[in-house]
Amino acid sequence: MPGCHEEGDGMTARYRIWRARTGNTPIWERAKVLFGNRPGLVVALVMASALAGMCESAVLALVASIATALVGQHSTVSFQVGSLHVEARVGELLVVGLAIALARIAVQGLIAYLPARIGAEVQAGLRLRLFAAFSRAPWSVQSADGEGRFQELATSQVIQATQGVMQATLGVTAGVMLLVLVGAALLVELTTALVVIGAGLALFLLFRPLGKVGSLRARALSSAQLEYASGIHDAVGMAEETQVFGVGETQERQLGRLVEVARRRFFSTLFLGALVPGAYQGIVLLLLVGGLAVLEATGSGHLASLGAVVLLLVRASSYGQQLQGNYQNLHQSLPFLDRLADAERNYRATPVIRGTRVATNVPPIAFDEVSYAYNPARPALRRVSFRVEPGEAIGVVGPSGAGKSTLVQLLLGLREPASGRYLVDGEPAETWSPSWWSGAFAYVPQEPRLLQGTVAENIRFFRQLDDAAVERAACQARIDSEIMSWVNGYETLISQRAKAVSGGQRQRICLARALAGNPVVLVLDEPTSALDPHSESLVQESLAGLKGRLTLFVVAHRMSTLSLCDRVIVLNEGVLEAFAPAAELERSNDFYRKAASLSQFNSIENSP
Repeated sequence: MPGCHEEGDGMTARYRIWRARTGNTPIWERAKVLFGNRPGLVVALVMASALAGMCESAVLALVASIATALVGQHSTVSFQVGSLHVEARVGELLVVGLAIALARIAVQGLIAYLPARIGAEVQAGLRLRLFAAFSRAPWSVQSADGEGRFQELATSQVIQATQGVMQATLGVTAGVMLLVLVGAALLVELTTALVVIGAGLALFLLFRPLGKVGSLRARALSSAQLEYASGIHDAVGMAEETQVFGVGETQERQLGRLVEVARRRFFSTLFLGALVPGAYQGIVLLLLVGGLAVLEATGSGHLASLGAVVLLLVRASSYGQQLQGNYQNLHQSLPFLDRLADAERNYRATPVIRGTRVATNVPPIAFDEVSYAYNPARPALRRVSFRVEPGEAIGVVGPSGAGKSTLVQLLLGLREPASGRYLVDGEPAETWSPSWWSGAFAYVPQEPRLLQGTVAENIRFFRQLDDAAVERAACQARIDSEIMSWVNGYETLISQRAKAVSGGQRQRICLARALAGNPVVLVLDEPTSALDPHSESLVQESLAGLKGRLTLFVVAHRMSTLSLCDRVIVLNEGVLEAFAPAAELERSNDFYRKAASLSQFNSIENSP
C-alpha cells in the first residue's frame, strides 16, 4: 500500500526530511521540553539520587571491608578512603551499615515518586496542549487531518512520547548514582577505577550511532501506527457496510498489511532497545574482570580496597547499563514527541481571527463575489453573490459537487472566502465576536451525531444551559413527548449506536441541540433525507414554527422540504445559477424544474 513501505527510497527520504528538521540539535536540548517548567522536581530528583548513591557506596564499601575482616577472622576493620583512614569494630560497622541501608530504602520512595509525578504531569500536559491547539484551529486545518489521526496522536503517540520523560528521569537517577559510585571507587582504588571508567566511556561513545538508528526506526513506527489507526477508524465506522457487502475478509487482509508493517517496525525498535544495554553490560563486566586480572598479575592493591572497588564498579556498571538503555530509549521516544510538536505547531499556525462586534437582532446576511477553492484549478464556489433578509427561509439545491457543502461551511464561518466578502449586518464576518458568533449560528448536519451521555447532555452539548432551555428546545424540535415517554426521560442514556433511538429521533435531538442556544441563523444540511414520512413531517412542522423568528438555510434534495422556503438558491458547478421563489424557479430554471418534476413523480410512486 502507498505510504506503508518500510525499506528503500521512501525510508531514506523520510530520514532526510527528519534530519533536516531536527538538524544537529543535541538530544538533551530536544528532550528538555519533557521537563517543562519543573526545575524544582528535577533538582529534588538529582539530590535524592545523589543521596541514594552515597548510601549505596557506603554500604558496598562496608560490606567489602567487613567481609575481608570476617574471612581473616579479625574483630576490627581497617580501610582507607582517599586520605582518610578508618578503623572500627565489625559489630559497630554492621549497625552503621544497617542504618545506611534503611536510609537507602527510604530515599528510594522519593526516587520512585518524582519521575512518576513528572511523567504523569507531562502526559496530561501533552494531551491538554494538543487538544487545545486542535480545538482552536480553524475548520480548514481540522478537516485536513486524516480520519482517526488526531485520536491516534492524542492516545498512543502521547503515551509513547511520555516514555521519553520516564527515560529522561530514570537517566538522571542512573547518571547521578553512576557518578557517585565511580567517585567512591576512585577514592578507594584510583588505578583500577580509571581503567574501567575509561573503557566504559569508550563503550558509550561506540554505541551512540545505534541511538540514531533507533530514532529512525521509532519515527517509522510512529508513521505505521498512524496508518493503522486510520485503517481501524474506517473499519469501525463502516462496519455496517462491511457486513452488508460481505467484504470483511478483504478488509481484514488490508488491515493485516498495516499490522504487518507496524509489527516489523515495532520488532526492530524493541530489538535495538534490548540489544544495546545488554551488550554494554556484558562488555563492561569483561573489562572489569580483565582489569582485576592485570592487578592480580602485578600483585598490586590492598585486598579490602580491591573488594570495595569491585563491588562499587560492578554496581556502577549496572547503572551505566541503565543509563545507556535510557539514552537509547529516549532516542526512540523523541520522534513521537517531534510528531506531537509538529501537529501542535500545525494546529496553531492558522489561528481563528475574530473581532468584537455583537448584535441583538436577527441580522441580514450577504455574499459579495465570494469564491473558494480546495484546488486552485477547480474552484468550489465562483463569485457567488446574494443577500438574505432577517427571518427569511432560504433553500439551497444543486447537483452533487455543486458547492452546497462549501457554501454551508462558509455560512457557518468554518472557512473564510478566498476572495470576495461575507457580510453579516453589512459588516465583514471576521469582525464579529467569536462568543456571539457561536451563539448566533447553529447547525444540523446531514448525519446527526450523538454523544455517549444523557439526552439532556446531548442537547446541552457542553454549554451552560439550564433545564428549561433544554426542554424548550426539545419542544421546538417536536421530540419532547417522545423523550418524556422513556423511563428516565431526559436522563436516558443514549449514544450514536443506541438501538433505542431511531434515525428520526436522533435527527430531532440534534435539531433540539441547535435550537437550545436561541440562534438567529440556523443551517440545516439535508435535514429529512434519511427520515421516514412521520419523522419528516415532524421536522417540517418544527421548521415551520421557527420561520420568521430566525433566518433559515435548508440544503435539500427532497423538494418537499423546500415548501416552507421563501426563496431558493440554485448552485451548479460552484456558480449561483438562480436565486428566486420556488414558483418562479419552476418556470425559469431547468435544474429546479426537472428536480421538482422528479420529486412529484416519486411522491406519486410511493403513495399508498
